[in-house]
Amino acid sequence: MTAADPDVGADRTGEGLTAAVSVKLDHPEFLGTTMGGRLGNTAVRACLAEAVREHLGRWLEEHPEQAVAVVGRMVQGARRG
Repeated sequence: MTAADPDVGADRTGEGLTAAVSVKLDHPEFLGTTMGGRLGNTAVRACLAEAVREHLGRWLEEHPEQAVAVVGRMVQGARRG
């Protein structure tokens, strides 16, 4: 990672961003002992990741000025990490 070319891979894309997502599952599985942990349903996690990728990508394309700010936060988060 360099200042000109930060490493903003898929595993670091969310650094510097926060989102609230609501998913209703009949049989949720969580990693850890509390319901506040990470969602453990592998199929649901993959589906949710794809939906976020698709909708965030579309939003970024439709809102170029805000996209600059969002991508800037992602790059800042990658630099800190």
